[in-house]
Amino acid sequence: MLGGLMNRLGKWTALFATARVANVPSVICNVWLGVAVGGWGSLAIPWTHAVFLAAAGVMLYVGGNFLNDWMDRDWDARQRPERALPRGVFSAGGYLAAAVCLLAVGVGTAWVAQPRSGWVAVGIVGWILIYTVWHKRSAWAVVAMGLCRALLPVMGFLALQPYVDMIWPVAAALFCYIMGLSLSARYESLSEPPPWARVTARGLLLLAAVLVAWGNKALILDRLPSVCGALPYLAWTSFCLKFRRRPLSRLVSGLLAGIPLVDAMVLLPLGVTCMNASSNGALAPVIVCFLMPALAFISALWLQRLAPAT
Repeated sequence: MLGGLMNRLGKWTALFATARVANVPSVICNVWLGVAVGGWGSLAIPWTHAVFLAAAGVMLYVGGNFLNDWMDRDWDARQRPERALPRGVFSAGGYLAAAVCLLAVGVGTAWVAQPRSGWVAVGIVGWILIYTVWHKRSAWAVVAMGLCRALLPVMGFLALQPYVDMIWPVAAALFCYIMGLSLSARYESLSEPPPWARVTARGLLLLAAVLVAWGNKALILDRLPSVCGALPYLAWTSFCLKFRRRPLSRLVSGLLAGIPLVDAMVLLPLGVTCMNASSNGALAPVIVCFLMPALAFISALWLQRLAPAT
């Protein structure tokens, strides 16, 4: 009986690891960011759309992870035999079927919310496929990974607005953050990282904050809340780079948990700016803007105890 329980728990742990469940809260936060900016001004949010889009983002993300592990099964058998497929915990065919179903349902769910968002979901699937095929062949595959993440707020935004003019700065900031994170992870493992890599990685992480500041100015968000909203991001990123550099997994996990703090640089001043003009009907979105990044950040750190983030 005890052996059966341990076997079931092992399967759940393997599934959580495959899904990178610790990163799911940041996916939801990224999508909410797009929805909130799309409803900028009144924050009159169609909640059904928001829920559908968040679900679509999670399915696309988890489906991409299952596809990635399916593609890497032979490499993992040689290099990472402790992972689920090499250990035979699940079948390779089951992983592929799960990936295809999740990606297809994710696209369909986004399409139900808004066809424009559905097209973005199709684009995300395209970049997932590119990353899956090329990530073991070329370091440039991280560009595809960054675009997958950057398109999440775009998917949420286009459910409410027809153009990307207000969302592209923070989408670009997420892209820079993922690229900076990836460079840090790739070169911090070396005993002597090349100076250009370290400078470039830190420059990309700083550029993320600059892009958000530019976007906030275009949104006419109050300056003081924008500065306050950037402080958690700057503090946590600096802390990770200085005090969580070793082991490498600790640095990567910390930076992954910090993805919602990129969103916070927009969501916090957005909530403050809209709060005074909000009616009772718009109070709930303002509260979500305040709470979502913190909850996603804390949840990510907690979920990393259940399964690795990468």
